Amino acid sequence: MTHTPPLPTAGDGGRHGFGPPKARTRTRPVMRRALFLPTRLRPAVVRTMVLGLVASAAHPVLAKFDIPTGAPPSPLYGAQPFTQPMLRFEEFGLQRLPGSECPKCSPLPAPPDCASSPDGAALDAFLGEALHPLPRRAANTSLANPWSERIAECVRPLASSVIEGRPPGEYFAHQRWDEFRPQVYFQSAQAGARTNGGLRDALQRHGYSSGEFGPGGLYHNTTRDSGSAGTTRGITVRLHPLLPAQDSKALWTFDGTLPPKLLMARYGEPILFRHYDALPVDPAANYGFGLHTLTTHEHNGHTPAESDGYTQAYFFPGQFYDYRWPMVLAGHDRINTDASDARAATPDGQGGTLNI
Repeated sequence: MTHTPPLPTAGDGGRHGFGPPKARTRTRPVMRRALFLPTRLRPAVVRTMVLGLVASAAHPVLAKFDIPTGAPPSPLYGAQPFTQPMLRFEEFGLQRLPGSECPKCSPLPAPPDCASSPDGAALDAFLGEALHPLPRRAANTSLANPWSERIAECVRPLASSVIEGRPPGEYFAHQRWDEFRPQVYFQSAQAGARTNGGLRDALQRHGYSSGEFGPGGLYHNTTRDSGSAGTTRGITVRLHPLLPAQDSKALWTFDGTLPPKLLMARYGEPILFRHYDALPVDPAANYGFGLHTLTTHEHNGHTPAESDGYTQAYFFPGQFYDYRWPMVLAGHDRINTDASDARAATPDGQGGTLNI
């Protein structure tokens, strides 16, 4: 699915538009990068330019592999096929929604400069805190974007930039909020590639203690290297040990880390996903490819439009967007309305089933 957004201009401040960076303009078309994301969650890919797909006849290697860039193949640094085990998915890990605000919790840490994501340790500490502020039915426009000062330094002062990038008002308010109020949540920040700090080790359902993930199991050591037993700490963003680690401006992921993330969800248990945009404030800090604005689409769920990566509903660096997924079956209002049909049941996590 593709959407084509307008590029921010100097007059687009308003709710969260940044406009062009200081002393730098961009006149060429750009392409929103396809983020390295798990199976069910993919930000919409926006294409505003067309790549030539015809390989040059002067380069037989290119003709053979149909490489669209017109450049030589990427170097492999000696890496050979099937010499590195693939990383297992790392679970986001669901947690119970807090019942009250966290007055001592910190805001999303600001980046050190215009061209970077936040410090990795600071970002881990923030994501490890309880969800705050608590989610609302309509977008939270009462708090300022915590990166407002950095945005003013890197781009220009904005008349206003609020903490939540979900468009305000009823059109993007969560439908049937009280009926499907979220019970569990997870949060992540889209950020530049960095070393995994082990943030989600304790949130893995297997706990690195059972089955093939337990001691002696096939997946207990996440990389097969010393120091990787029962943890993802230290994993860098590279696809093979002989390949270089990816630069933070070249690749963006959930948390900014590998392994790629996995959401384990249960029907009948509404979920809130708070997605932070922790990408560089400068839209040109991307090696010429990609925009720092996000919208996140969830596949195969019976999901309200306002929580489904709606067209043009992008949010900007420093902001979050609260996606609420009811986790109900299609036909919820018309089929098996009393939840009496056991064929529509789902595992309850305790050896039984839950009718939905």
